[in-house]
Parts: sequence; structure tokens; C-alpha cells
Amino acid sequence: MKLNKGEETSLDKLGFLDEIREVFYQNTGMIISFFYPGKGEYDFYPRFERNEYCRLLQSTPAGLKKCLESDSDALEQARRNKDYCIYKCHAGLTNAVINLEYKGIEIGSIYTGQVLTGNPNEDQFRKIYETLSSIDLPYKQLRDAFFSSKRLDEDKLIIGVNLLNVMSNYIISVEDELYLQNELLRKDKEILEYKNEKMELENELQKLRISILEWDKNRKTGSDSPPDRNSHSIAVAREFIRKNYFKKIRLEDVAESVYLSPNYFSALFKKISGSSFSLYLREIRMEEAGRLLEETDLPIKEIVSAVGLDDYNYFNRIFKRQKGIPPGIFRAAKQTGNHRIVE
Repeated sequence: MKLNKGEETSLDKLGFLDEIREVFYQNTGMIISFFYPGKGEYDFYPRFERNEYCRLLQSTPAGLKKCLESDSDALEQARRNKDYCIYKCHAGLTNAVINLEYKGIEIGSIYTGQVLTGNPNEDQFRKIYETLSSIDLPYKQLRDAFFSSKRLDEDKLIIGVNLLNVMSNYIISVEDELYLQNELLRKDKEILEYKNEKMELENELQKLRISILEWDKNRKTGSDSPPDRNSHSIAVAREFIRKNYFKKIRLEDVAESVYLSPNYFSALFKKISGSSFSLYLREIRMEEAGRLLEETDLPIKEIVSAVGLDDYNYFNRIFKRQKGIPPGIFRAAKQTGNHRIVE
């Protein structure tokens, strides 16, 4: 599943980050790091409290590489199992990773731990140090940092990680449900607006049909000697466009409403008006856009919609073609009274 443009979501945008990690840290004493896949960054909490043993290991390129590989392997296992993963890192500490999804998309992962789940001893560390020989850090410095790591009973670690997992995923599910509800409301609103707009346009087209029928009736009764039918049809069509330029007007609908075929209406419109139907509609829209730019403070994107268009870039091109300058410069020129703009 993909998000629409502008909907990108990460852990720091869901609103629960600070609350969860503060409560978890206060109750377990374990550091939490949030990994953002899009940024490739870790966000630690507490920010300035780090496990000294981990800090030393990650101070060298070789040590950092091993730490990242260990975390990556655990994350892959969590993804496969669709559950959190408790694991021992390459340097002998116990950690946990929780992979999180929002609206079907992986938004990041939570790492915690960096603790000892038992009492360390010299033989244990000596074996660990042998695996760290390529990192080239002093034995005693690493040994002291290892032995000073926080200790947590394994059962308490499991309970804490499980609670963190449940809390995180529950809040995400609530966010997801709210998102879906908002999407449904937005879609319902769009459908209602579309139906209302379509109904308004149909009412205006019906008025157009009636005006043609009344013309035919007057011609038959000989009253007021109206102009020829073709001229009248194009005249009322042009008036219709001037009044409804902000709606989704189609040549086919207008042609049908004046009881002409689309092809004949199109040719007749150009012959009598001197421009095509689409060009005439576009000119009316750009004239109105110019008025709105000059007389209002509406953002340009709102003006695009107000004149019946959807594409901002298309509007800019057409406006510049007709006025000679982009809409932003046009507005600035009108506000300053300077009509001679050199680009």
C-alpha cells in the first residue's frame, strides 16, 4: 500500500513518541532508540544517556558496523515473525526490537535494551572480547564499561518489551482508525460537493434548453422577430459560459442543450464567435482569474479552483500565455501599479 503525496508518516508525527518512551524509561530504566528508515537515523531517549559500553564500541567504524548488522538481523527476524524480537547483540548485551507499521507501511522500529540479564563474569567477557578483537579497543576500558551496564531480570525485560509493543501498536491502530474515518468523511464530502455541483450545472443546462424552446415558440408565433436560430444558439451558449465558467463545462453538454450535434455546434461557435469553444471558455476563466488576482488576496491555488481548473501548473501556463506574465508577477504589478514587467 502506498500513501498519497503529502501523507508521508513517521514515528515522530504520530503524537505518541514522547509519552511512550518517557513512561517506559521511568519504569524500566532502559534506553529507547527509534529508527526512521527514510532518514536512516536513530533518535535516542534519554538523549544524553547512553550505555558507555555501546558508545565505546560504536566509536570505531568496525564496531559501529557490527552493531548495525546485529540490529539489522534482529529487525529482519521481527519482520518475518510479525512480532517483536529479543536478541543478544554481537557484544553480549540483551536488546529488543519492535517493528511498527502504519496504514500498511513500515514507519520505523523501536530498539531498547542494552542491558545484562545476568551477572557478568570474567570468562564470559573474555570470550566476548575475542570476537571484538578487530575493533581494536583496550581490554580494560571495554571490560569496565561492560560490567557497568544496567542489569535487568530477563522476566522483567520480557514484560517491559511486551508492554511497549502492545502500547505502541494499540496507539497506531487508533491512529489508523481515525485516519480511515477522516478519509471516509473526506470522500463523502467530495461526493456530496460533486453531486451538488453536477445538479447546479444540470439546472443551468436545463435553463439553456428552455431558452431555445422559447425562441422556437416565438418564431412560430411570429412575435418579436427573433434573430436566426444559429446566431441565437451561439449567443445563449456564450452567455451560459460567462455565467458558469467555474463549473466543469463540456462542449457536448452545451451542444445538446441547444439541440445541435457537437461537431456542428463546434464549427458554428467558431464561425460566429471567431474562436473555438475551448478557447472562449479559457479566456473567460483567465479574465476572471486576473480580476481575482487584482481585487482579492486569495492564494493563487484557490483562484485556480475558483475559475474551474484543477491543475496549478496548467493554470500558470495558460495565464502567462494570455497575459504575458505569470500570475504572481501580474498580481505584484497590479498592486504596485507597474504594468511594465521585465522578466
